[in-house]
Amino acid sequence: MKEFESYSRIGTMPHRSYYIPFRDGDEIKYKHGIIDRNASSSFLSLDGEWDIKQLEHVEDFVIDEKLDKKIPVPACVQMHGFDGIQYLNARFPFPVMPPYVPYENPCWHYRRSFTLNKEENEKYYLNFEGVDSAFYLYVNGTLKGYSQISHATSEFDITELVCDGENTVDVLVLKWCASTYLECQDKFRFSGIFRSVYVLCRPKEHITDYKIETKLEGGKGILTFINQSDVAAELSFEGENKTVNAREKVEFCFDNVTPWTAEDPKLYTLTVLANGEKIIENVGFRQVTIEGKVFKINGEHIKLKGVNRHDFNCDTAATVTLENMLLDIKLMKELNVNSVRTSHYPNAPEFYLLCDVYGIYVMDEADLETHGACKRRGSYDDILWQEYADDMLFAPGITDRHAALVERDKNRTSVIIWSLGNESSFGKSFIEGAKYIRSHDSTRPIHYESLQHAAAEYYYTDLVDMCSMMYPTTAVIKERVLDNPGETRPFVLCEYTHAMGNSCGDIAEYWEQIYANDQLMGAYVWEWADHGIRTEGGFLYGGDFGETEHDGNFCADGLLTPDRKIKSSTLEMKAVYGGKLTSPIKEIPVPEIKGNCGKIEIEANERTAELVSIKADGKEILRTPMHFNFTRYTDNDRKLVAPWSTKYRLEACKPIVISCEKTDSSYGFKGVIAANCLEPCVHFDLIYKVCENALTVDFSYKIADYVENLPRIGFELGVDKSCGAFEYVGYGPMESYCDKHIAADYGRYRSTAEENYDKNYVRPQESGSHYACSYLGIDNCFAVTAESPFSCSVNPYTTKQLIKAKHGFELTENDFVNVCIDLGMRGVGSYSCGPALPARYEIPKEGRNVFKFTF
Repeated sequence: MKEFESYSRIGTMPHRSYYIPFRDGDEIKYKHGIIDRNASSSFLSLDGEWDIKQLEHVEDFVIDEKLDKKIPVPACVQMHGFDGIQYLNARFPFPVMPPYVPYENPCWHYRRSFTLNKEENEKYYLNFEGVDSAFYLYVNGTLKGYSQISHATSEFDITELVCDGENTVDVLVLKWCASTYLECQDKFRFSGIFRSVYVLCRPKEHITDYKIETKLEGGKGILTFINQSDVAAELSFEGENKTVNAREKVEFCFDNVTPWTAEDPKLYTLTVLANGEKIIENVGFRQVTIEGKVFKINGEHIKLKGVNRHDFNCDTAATVTLENMLLDIKLMKELNVNSVRTSHYPNAPEFYLLCDVYGIYVMDEADLETHGACKRRGSYDDILWQEYADDMLFAPGITDRHAALVERDKNRTSVIIWSLGNESSFGKSFIEGAKYIRSHDSTRPIHYESLQHAAAEYYYTDLVDMCSMMYPTTAVIKERVLDNPGETRPFVLCEYTHAMGNSCGDIAEYWEQIYANDQLMGAYVWEWADHGIRTEGGFLYGGDFGETEHDGNFCADGLLTPDRKIKSSTLEMKAVYGGKLTSPIKEIPVPEIKGNCGKIEIEANERTAELVSIKADGKEILRTPMHFNFTRYTDNDRKLVAPWSTKYRLEACKPIVISCEKTDSSYGFKGVIAANCLEPCVHFDLIYKVCENALTVDFSYKIADYVENLPRIGFELGVDKSCGAFEYVGYGPMESYCDKHIAADYGRYRSTAEENYDKNYVRPQESGSHYACSYLGIDNCFAVTAESPFSCSVNPYTTKQLIKAKHGFELTENDFVNVCIDLGMRGVGSYSCGPALPARYEIPKEGRNVFKFTF
């Protein structure tokens, strides 16, 4: 069997903890709060420009062939004109026949040279921090080895292959290998050397690995250093020096230590010296325990206010810089986030150092997901997952991933939980890997949500320490966890409130339950930021690159935009994570309305009941007719688009007048909204009446019994573009909905159409509505009040434009401002991947409101 059709790694060093050694005389420098590894004279970076050539097959590789192109390293090849960009959520990208991959398997031959002053008593290690998906390594023309696991560090001892002077490294990177079956994560599928490459120059006898453990006893802090190397070391910690022999351990005990927490991430410096080499570890005293059903840090019950995070940048894809990581962490702190789940693989090593310094609790997840298994026969089937989980073919690869996870990050204070992976079920092939983590680190609990999809015999396995779910309702949590006497484990929501588009309408209800129950550890929003590739026009997603198989804009499902701009969902999370769970309506006086128009004239279409003309003192107000509006698009409506468009045919529905009564100053209509071939979906009564300088609109409706729900019901009209400024009394200043207004406050606000519409949605959609309004004033045009609260928006685009456009750059400018006034607007929820919208946030099946327009 070829290496790339097995789970072997050949010629690599054992997995070890992440550290960068310094020479004893080196000055330790810091960058962004963490040790600057470039300051080490033992560290030789190979990042920079490499030669590259794309091959169609592994067999095409020739070691001394001419490489005709250049590429920066680290980078993803697809971002530099090679291969093609593809986004897939839960499918394998090729015919499913593990462990085999197609013969047509693109490969990339990389090459670069470097100069080395080789010393007789030194060893040299070449490190690759991330290569997707697998690679062969040649040093000076000789094959050194083969490695896989895309998000794990591969370290090679190249001492015997390098020479004094110039050396050449050739790397053959494969797009696919056996590991691809274990790396079916929801993300753009990128390839290449996407993380840093460097050489470590070390003494012949040196520290290879060690484990640092801390615990708290009373006011004392105890640090245990476990030497996993074959050489002794000198330790210096807080003014105390000790020697630790090879394969032995020592303890340091101190009074009055400050425990490390996300709020107060106090770190202490440990120096490890051996044979002229020093390693600096900044360590926090932090202890994780589970007491009964309660998860605790440092003996205190805490709530994990979390997000799921990918390593992703809209310009460089899976390659992220230290500055990118720091920006994310600083934003998280500003937004009241205290925890990250590294979905669904270990993030770049320096991310964890930043989490140590800035204070972020980390659920560290193995590079493991077999999501495509459950769809390999054309439909979604959990049993197909279980078959893979029980298939021992995968066991070596799974165990190796669990070892890579725990060994690399075992000394990071910020890591509080290990996660076995994501959406892969659980079975025989997982046992050894889970046991490896348990036996190599007893200081942290183990998480794994996919027990929910596994055979019943595994559900309460002692290899997993907590219950976890994705996207249940609060009622399900109550039934299966809180009211279940058999569920004695703490509970965490590893994914919830799917933040795709205009979303997160359910976040406050989850946290009412979480704050009220100690068994509930917390929750992680899916996900931190949208995935989108930036172009001059805007962001692109699945299907925009000519790929046949893709999952559309399902990757644009984050709290932030791809370039880290804030959205209303971000602010909703911030408010709830900050402890705000309600935002009551206040008594806000409606502005004094002074109508200065002497005469109002209206004209209605007697067949459709739409207002085609409103004249104030002879001046036409309308730029588009005032018509019924009962459609919208949000990403969370995506599962409803089919019934709305095919079952109820909403886009084909038209108003039909059954009777019309007309006077000089009024119209009275009875009618329906209906499409061909279908019974009416809505029955309505509508009265337009002019009284002095005002127009009243009395509208009542009844939704047909066969129609389960409607997106909204109200009116839409266009007014002159000069009337783009407006004022309202309602929830603001950000957009707000019946289920999403915790971040908002009830008050009086001013805005403009351009400011009101959120252009940050990768795919355009319903935006800018304001819930529970009592007043809307369009400058230089009209004011609206009503007998009952209403929703409204003033935007530059129409509802139809926002439904049809697939990207922001497809929206065309109008010569009018679009106004929506809604009797009812359904909540936004999180149904794109989460639970269905609760009935209380649907539009009532019948209703009435009386609006007064004053000109």
